[in-house]
Amino acid sequence: MNNLDVRLHVGQGTARGPLTVFPVWTDAPTLPSRHLTGVGVPVEVSERAGSPVVDQVVVTNRADRPVLLLAGELLEGGWQTRAFTGSTVLAPGLPTVQQVVCVEQGRWGGPTAHNRRARRTPFTVLSAMDGDQAQHAVWDRVSGLGSVAGPSATVSLADRLDRTEAAACDLTRGLRPLAGQRGLLVGIGGRPAWMEVFDSARTLKAHWSALLHAATVDTLGRPAVRTPAALARRFAEEVEHTPLLPDGPTGLGHRVRGGDRVGVTALTWSDRTVHLTAITSEA
Repeated sequence: MNNLDVRLHVGQGTARGPLTVFPVWTDAPTLPSRHLTGVGVPVEVSERAGSPVVDQVVVTNRADRPVLLLAGELLEGGWQTRAFTGSTVLAPGLPTVQQVVCVEQGRWGGPTAHNRRARRTPFTVLSAMDGDQAQHAVWDRVSGLGSVAGPSATVSLADRLDRTEAAACDLTRGLRPLAGQRGLLVGIGGRPAWMEVFDSARTLKAHWSALLHAATVDTLGRPAVRTPAALARRFAEEVEHTPLLPDGPTGLGHRVRGGDRVGVTALTWSDRTVHLTAITSEA
């Protein structure tokens, strides 16, 4: 049984309508980054040759260093838009089959290649990716976003992100990571919703805009209530004390997970936590 190898420190939150964003720091040492991540990294994503499979794609890291890919990253295009179900660190050059979930119900066909802009799924969608009925649960969550994003030709999460981009920019304008910040804790409508923590401030910066946009989609239609700092820190303490069990290898790393009311998943590589996600079960 494993516990987190870092301590979490939650700072003062900034409230914007239903959204409250808290900075998170850790006591992990600052080490040179050994991986690439975020938009612009040369990663190829394609359908499986011969007969594409809904829950699988082939991913090849074309960079000269390992690449960190995150659970919930959108893979747009292909036969249908998908999202990674788990975070992983991929070695250069070797094509690997990765598990994904469809976030575009109603389309099956098109080009074999996917466009990766490192956009992220909202936490309500990310929280539905586990279990035997995960695909149907994800479709239900994406469909539920239609009431705030407007209709589209397919039940497409990418389309909903397009339609909410202006609202997300307005709501989060001016929010920037603070010095040394490695993560963020998001409160929605007065309650902590989810947390993401990375191995470095550089990694957080690479995904900052996508995280804020995903958070904004979840806030649309929610009451404009500030999340109290005491609840945010209690959430972080629960994450710290959650027993984590091995969940198997993934790429160059290993995944551990645990929790009930707050589900915690962490990706470890080279004896350090490179990515952690904690999501309330009340999504």
